[in-house]
Amino acid sequence: MGNRPFFITWQSQDSDHFFQYEKANGATFILKDGKKIMDLSSISYHAAFGSNNPEIIKAIAKQSVRFSVSNPKAMFSLKDEVSFELLEHLKKKTGKILYTVSGAESVENALKLARYTTKKKIILARERSYHGASLGALSVTGDWRNKAHATPKDWTVRIPEPSEPNAIEKTRAIIKKVGPDKIAAFCLETITGGNGVIIASKEWWQGIQKICDEYGILLILDEVVCGFGRTGKNFGFHHYPIKPDMVCMAKAITGGHIPFGAVWVSEKISKTFDHEVFSFGLTNYAHPLGLAATKKVLQILERPKFKQHLKALEIVFKKYMKSFAKFQCVKEVRQVGLLAAVELKEKDDYFFKLLKKEIFVSQIGNSFIFCPAYILSPKQLELGLKKFESLLMEIEHEFKGIQKRNRSA
Repeated sequence: MGNRPFFITWQSQDSDHFFQYEKANGATFILKDGKKIMDLSSISYHAAFGSNNPEIIKAIAKQSVRFSVSNPKAMFSLKDEVSFELLEHLKKKTGKILYTVSGAESVENALKLARYTTKKKIILARERSYHGASLGALSVTGDWRNKAHATPKDWTVRIPEPSEPNAIEKTRAIIKKVGPDKIAAFCLETITGGNGVIIASKEWWQGIQKICDEYGILLILDEVVCGFGRTGKNFGFHHYPIKPDMVCMAKAITGGHIPFGAVWVSEKISKTFDHEVFSFGLTNYAHPLGLAATKKVLQILERPKFKQHLKALEIVFKKYMKSFAKFQCVKEVRQVGLLAAVELKEKDDYFFKLLKKEIFVSQIGNSFIFCPAYILSPKQLELGLKKFESLLMEIEHEFKGIQKRNRSA
């Protein structure tokens, strides 16, 4: 199995965890054997508008006729329009947009900006987090993917998880020990995505904001997964009373149709470069096809009927997540908007069992991460969740059997 001329990411090359992909449409992909699989995780949490979305494809095609590649220094109306529309979607009146081609690059550039403008090196990050696979983004990532690589760990200091007792007080103690004069920024997922949909309390975020204000520490928010309507609001940080200095975006920004990303940079930081060279850039900076896709995504998200549709999906989603939480084999269910984690008490591999049920759900450790496409109808979503429920029933049966054997042993 390991003799392919390409790598399969995040697994050993002799693993059988792959599927023979034939084609895809909407929230369904079709395997070579003809089996149709409903995707309940939007591939890698980015295909929020499904595969082959006709509106997004049309917008990309239309722009490609005009020009499909541009110079990073080129000025054109689409770049202006999308930048202003992004500011509006962020509910920000000032600041600038730095364009990238991925979430990792968005985080990477935010870290560079924080260190450049503060002249400090240390970044505060959470133990349970994922920010991307490039070296800088990986250095603030807090899971097994970091441990496998020689990242600049001396520049990252871990803070307690929001659920820990006295987390804010412990964070303050860490800052005092490290020295606030050495700390450039916090880099935090507003709502943790692939690492378990960890939803911090408003009180925790208020505590983080207070620390930032008190010590002059920048706040970088990673909204790569939880942005663009995923949590029931435009962005995850709109749930909280916080004032980020930078917001990292990618994934649903184009619905995955074009690799693309962006960083919103506050006026406080962006003004640094009014008379100073902005030594940041990418070959495909503000790629016109990415901009065209983003413009269409923002248009779709602003439609009143589409907003009503998302609310209807959330009603179904929330109902089933509450139901899943009642299973004895389930440790916890965490849900906000159309993002949820179903965490099991026992870890096992359900990759093939899910495919047998004709659904795909991302499994990280003992958690299933749900991030369904917005283009599903409520009935389609319910059908997919019922299929997952049937798997949970099987897991429940096995779990109760193990418990019974343990009691009688």
